[in-house]
Amino acid sequence: MAEAILLANVGTNAAFGLSAYDFISDGWTTATQGKAYGAGQLSLHELIYSNKTTSPKLTMGGTSYGGVGAASLVTNTEVITSNLQANWMPALIQSVAIPIGFRIGKRVLRKPITMGNKALKAAGIRSMVKI
Repeated sequence: MAEAILLANVGTNAAFGLSAYDFISDGWTTATQGKAYGAGQLSLHELIYSNKTTSPKLTMGGTSYGGVGAASLVTNTEVITSNLQANWMPALIQSVAIPIGFRIGKRVLRKPITMGNKALKAAGIRSMVKI
């Protein structure tokens, strides 16, 4: 689970300039608005609704939700392409290093993990929790 979250974070940082959590949550409630608030950052909310405003293009930096703000000539696709061109190498390295790190960690921690799982089984909660 943690490995999948880290890999999702790498992908959304590379393509959208935001963490996976911020990419998904930004803009859906008033408490989460404003994290995707700069050039090169797109949230899921912006991808779905940005082209339904009065401006046919993505509005970049200095704008607020619901307002037209300063219209840019940069489309969502161009922002994603630009982010991927700038971030492809770190994303590739992280995408390879994270699974390798988890495999090494599992090998190094194999005995403590086994002992923890045995303790959970003895406590009767092994069916609900696994290390």
